[in-house]
Amino acid sequence: MSLRFGERKLKNFLGLICALVIVVGNAPVKAQEPEGKSLSLKEAVRMALEQNLDLSIERVNPLIAHEQIGAEQGAFDPVFSLFTPFGRSERPVNSALEQLESGLLLQRTFSPETSFMGKLHTGTQYGLSLVSPLLTTNNPQRIFTRSYQPVLAFNLTQPLLKDFGIEVNLVKVRQAEKNEKKALLGVESKMLTVIRDVEISYGTLFFAQQQVKVAQGGLSLAQDLVERLARMKETGLATALDVLEAKSAVDARRADLVRARGEVVKGEAQLRLLIDPRLTLTRRILASDAPAEGKLPQRVQDIMERALSKRPQIPEQEIVIENLALEERLAENNTLWRLDLVGTVGFTGLAGRGLGPNVTDLPKQLEDRDTFGEAFADYFTRKSMNWLIGMQLKIPIGNREAQAKLEGTRLRRRQEELRLSLLKSQIGVEVESAFYDVMAEQAKLIAARGAASVAREQLAAQEKELAAGRTTVRKVLEAQDSLARAEGAEIQALVSYGNVRARLDAAQGLSFDTYGLVIQR
Repeated sequence: MSLRFGERKLKNFLGLICALVIVVGNAPVKAQEPEGKSLSLKEAVRMALEQNLDLSIERVNPLIAHEQIGAEQGAFDPVFSLFTPFGRSERPVNSALEQLESGLLLQRTFSPETSFMGKLHTGTQYGLSLVSPLLTTNNPQRIFTRSYQPVLAFNLTQPLLKDFGIEVNLVKVRQAEKNEKKALLGVESKMLTVIRDVEISYGTLFFAQQQVKVAQGGLSLAQDLVERLARMKETGLATALDVLEAKSAVDARRADLVRARGEVVKGEAQLRLLIDPRLTLTRRILASDAPAEGKLPQRVQDIMERALSKRPQIPEQEIVIENLALEERLAENNTLWRLDLVGTVGFTGLAGRGLGPNVTDLPKQLEDRDTFGEAFADYFTRKSMNWLIGMQLKIPIGNREAQAKLEGTRLRRRQEELRLSLLKSQIGVEVESAFYDVMAEQAKLIAARGAASVAREQLAAQEKELAAGRTTVRKVLEAQDSLARAEGAEIQALVSYGNVRARLDAAQGLSFDTYGLVIQR
C-alpha cells in the first residue's frame, strides 16, 4: 500500500514538473538587445539631412550657380587699363626737309595711355581714353624738340538691331539666376530621395533586428524542448531519438540566429552610409521605431494633385524650358543684321619747349605753353574739339549658322516640353502604383498578423499534446518553425508596408511635412 502511494506521488510530481515546463516554454522569451545607440527614425532622418555625403555634394551646386550669376553680371563691369610704353628710334635722314649735320634722326617717346570702357544693359558700348605722349626728337620738321600732345577721346556705339535692348543683353544673367533656382530644387529633390532611402534602410534594419529576436525566441523554445525531453526520457515518456532530433533543431536555430545577426550588421552598414558615413564601424545602431501605420488616403486623385504641385522635379524641368526660351531669344537676336550708331568726341592739346631749327615764329595759341599742364589750356573748347558720328551696317549673307542654331534651340525647347509631359505622367504612375501597393501591403500585414496569432495557438496546443503523450516531437518542432516563419512574415509585412508608405510620401512630396521641414521656394 505504501509503495502504491509512493508511486502515485511520484507520478503527480512528474506531472507537475511537465506542466511547469510547458508554462515556461509558452512564456515569452526576452530577446537580447544589441548593444549600441538607440536611434529613432526622426533622428536618423535629421542626421542624414545634416551629414549625408550625396546631399552635401548636391548642396554645393546652388553655391556654384550663385557664383555663375556674378560671372555673367561681370560682362557689364567696366575695365580700366593703363599702358606706359617707352621707346627710342634712330634712323638716317631720308628727306630734304630732314637735313641734319649728324645725318641721323633721333626720337624718344613716353606715351602713357589710360582707358575706361564697358558695356551697359542696353547693349551700349562706351569708352573713355587719354593718351599723353611725350616726344623728344631732333626732327627739324617738328615745332618743339620736346612736346606734349594729350588726346582725350570718348566713343559710344549703340546697337539698333542686333544686340539691342535690355532683354537680349541680360539673357545670360537671367539664365544664371534660373539655374540657381534649379540647383536649389535639385537639393530639394535629393532631400526627398535621401529621406525615402533612410526610411527604407531604417525599416530594413528594424526587420533584421526583429528577426534576431525571432531567432532567439526560436532557439530558446528549441533549448527548452531539449530540456523537457531529457526529463521525459528519464521517466520513459520520451526516447533518445526524440532528444537527438530536438538537439538537431537547436543547432539549426543557432545557425538561423547567426545569419540574422549578419543581416543586422549589413543593415547597420547601409543605414550608416546614409545618415553619417563617418560613424565608426564599432558603433552599433538600434532601430527603436517600428514602421508607422498612419491613416491611409481615400482618393488617389488627391494624392496625384498634391504630387504635381509639390514635387520639385516639375518646377525644375520648367526652368529648363524657360532657359531654352531665353536661349531662343538670344538665337533670334543673332539672326538679325547689325546696325550700329557710332559716335566719337575728342579733344587735343599741344605744348612744348625748344624750337626746331626750321621754326622762326610760334603760332599765337602756342606761346608760353611749355609744360605738360599747359597742353590742356584749350581743352573742352571748340578750338581743340573733334568729333565723328555715323552708322555702321553689317549684313550676314546667308547667315546659315545663326539660322541653324535658332532652329536647333526651338527643337530642344519642344523636346523639353515633351519631357515635362512625360515627367508628369511618370509621377502620376508612380503615385498610383505606390497608392495601390500601400493598400495591398496593408492587407498583407493584416493577414500576416492573423497567421502569426494562429501559429502561436497551434504551438501551444502541440506542446500540451506532447505533455499528454498524444503527439510527436517532430510536430512540436514543426509548430515552432511555423511560428518563427509566421512571426518573420509579420515583421516583413510591417516593414514592407512602411517602405511603400515611404514611397508614397516621397511620390507626393509629403516627406517634408512628415518631418516638419519647411521649404521656401
